[in-house]
Amino acid sequence: MRRQKTSTRFRIYKAARKALARAYPAAFPPRGRRPPLRVGILREIVANGLCGLSATHVRIFLQVWTSSTSYLGSVSRGGPRVGLDGACAGFVDDTHAAEAAERVAARRSRIRRKG
Repeated sequence: MRRQKTSTRFRIYKAARKALARAYPAAFPPRGRRPPLRVGILREIVANGLCGLSATHVRIFLQVWTSSTSYLGSVSRGGPRVGLDGACAGFVDDTHAAEAAERVAARRSRIRRKG
């Protein structure tokens, strides 16, 4: 079984994170809480320029970033979503909050069953 930290996907994620955190620190903070991103953030990144990355690499980065437990935990009911500039760009709706809570609960139950 291949480890995540040595996979090609993870190397792409790390490189894209570095570039996007430099370009958009309010949306992709290097440390701390990960704010919920606005719906359609990929289109916004493409429109502003890809920071030297391919669209595929940005898409892989966003898939890993938004599926992390840290990100899912920040998606709370009615909380603000942020755009690339860090300004409020809408709010989390109930269905997204419920889905995020369900995914976090499933992960925690899997961990409890293993341990």
